[in-house]
Amino acid sequence: MTVAQSSILPAGIYTPITTFFKNDDDYTLDLEAQVQHTQFLYNNGISGLVVAGSMGETPHLSQKERHDLVAALRKGVPDKSFKLIAGAPPMGSIDEAVAESESASDAGADFIILLIPGYFGSSLISQEGIIDYFSRVADKSALPVIIYNYPGTTNNVSITYDTYKKLSTHPNIVAVKLTHFNLDLYTLLGKDHELCETNNFRPFTGLGQVLLPAMSVGIYGAIDGMSALFPKVMVKLYTLIREEKYKEASELQYLVTRADMMIMELNVVGVKHALKQFYNFGECLTGRPPLSKSVDLEAYAKHEANLKVLDKLEKSLK
Repeated sequence: MTVAQSSILPAGIYTPITTFFKNDDDYTLDLEAQVQHTQFLYNNGISGLVVAGSMGETPHLSQKERHDLVAALRKGVPDKSFKLIAGAPPMGSIDEAVAESESASDAGADFIILLIPGYFGSSLISQEGIIDYFSRVADKSALPVIIYNYPGTTNNVSITYDTYKKLSTHPNIVAVKLTHFNLDLYTLLGKDHELCETNNFRPFTGLGQVLLPAMSVGIYGAIDGMSALFPKVMVKLYTLIREEKYKEASELQYLVTRADMMIMELNVVGVKHALKQFYNFGECLTGRPPLSKSVDLEAYAKHEANLKVLDKLEKSLK
């Protein structure tokens, strides 16, 4: 299948960024902090971003705000080799998904990532319905489509291997972010030559804590929250695996996995707190309501020593 080079998501480490807000009553977008963080990631080897994804609180943003975020970051890093993947809120409307792609494209995004619409749950949503939905969106989308398979936010609706095989034949469906621990599916996708090489479909893990086992079976990299904090560490881990330096990679993977437990427990507000602690990025340490409570400091303290190990390593890497 012939696919335009611009529609192929390059292998690498991508960061799902948090959305920064100002300390005001309206939680106004802090675009200055957003650009600073993006330039930091770009300068430290990250391949691209997910903008206004789940880590970026996409359900709490308007379409205009998502557009403005992408536009500001594209202006802040005009290098088109640095890929901007536009996030979108959970939606079931094909027309709204297409409209979101048009807005993101106008702002300068390279791809759009869309959750499986899971409102009605697995008892009603069939694999045939999932194929129909993504195919119809991709037919009209202004951007290449990345599937976001995150069962924890979609009523546990997931996608089977056979469904991926069919979706991968669509020239405008180009990748998947796998935010689950089903390594059997990782293996089936990553080792499928027809799916990955012939169809140019790229599976990525959404969990940096399993990057080594994922890449060992052909996964192309990670779209992982830890890279927001320690980009050079995550790029180092990726590089060690690519170079088949598995002993060093396994030791670094252990450190990353220990630190990643903070994100597993505290998610968006934990990452924002750590960004402030280690880099002084941002002025508002909470999300928008209903994520407007500050991080649980007692819970964060349990992970702080592991984060500081990665911080020390980050500063030692060139």
